[in-house]
Amino acid sequence: MSTVHRLRPLPTLVLGFGVGLFLASFDKILPAQTATGPLRALVVAIDWMAPPLAGLFLGGTLLYAMRHQGLLEAERAATEVLAERLAGTERRQALWVVAAAVAHDLKNPLHNLQLLLEEMETEPERLAELVPRLRENLSRATERLGELSRAGRGPEEALEPVQLEGTLQELRGRLQPLASAANTSLVIDCPRDLAVQADPLALRSAVENVAANALESIQRRGAGGTLRLSAHAPSDPAGMVELLVQDDGPGIPERLRERLFTPFTTGSAQGTGLGLAIARALARASGGDLVCSNWNPGHTTFRFTFHGLSGSPLT
Repeated sequence: MSTVHRLRPLPTLVLGFGVGLFLASFDKILPAQTATGPLRALVVAIDWMAPPLAGLFLGGTLLYAMRHQGLLEAERAATEVLAERLAGTERRQALWVVAAAVAHDLKNPLHNLQLLLEEMETEPERLAELVPRLRENLSRATERLGELSRAGRGPEEALEPVQLEGTLQELRGRLQPLASAANTSLVIDCPRDLAVQADPLALRSAVENVAANALESIQRRGAGGTLRLSAHAPSDPAGMVELLVQDDGPGIPERLRERLFTPFTTGSAQGTGLGLAIARALARASGGDLVCSNWNPGHTTFRFTFHGLSGSPLT
């Protein structure tokens, strides 16, 4: 760009015209001796004016080329500045998402701890009964932090065979208090020997987030319902196992459907809008994925896919 600033339009054009005029004194474009009268004057004019005009044209072309190059350099510099600002914005947004995700995943264990402490204060005679539950919720809080840290690592670092039927039965126990509060039946449908290759903590947390969202939605409706967790053996050549979370709740509002997995998208005033975003991130960290295959009332379905195991059943 500095080259462009050194070239001034008027001096460059004058220089080109002068060079052309100088060259015109050495040679002739047309032989003047072949013409007579007015035609001879025209030939002489062409002899003397054509080179300066050519020089003027070349000078203008040089100016245009240099100016165009300067515009390209300015555009490239502006693009680099914009990219740096965008990267900074994305980093700041990522920090907020991670902080909110930590708050989201610690909300339930910390709330349970608060309730247990209140019970211990009001009913000290139940101390022996409440301490194991206190320890269980502390372990859950610590486990949640571990699950979030795993989501940022490559899937190959934590993948192992996961027996789905046992995982879903464990989730039944975790979700039962919320299901009871929502007057909702929990149904588990999974072959005993069905297994996938995944991060066990990430898979469990992802399914729990989606299922908890469904139960909260049913509870807000206030009419009870059914939540079904099911998994099926792979039927496609890629060997992907489908794990479905289905409920007969109110469905997904149309205004939320396009941004369903975008952080901070929520249909509840008390929600963080991170449950589904975290669930998809955890599923993808295990080499799988999460989509909403049906958002209609009474048939809401979220579909996880994970890589199945091609070997013998787990024992």
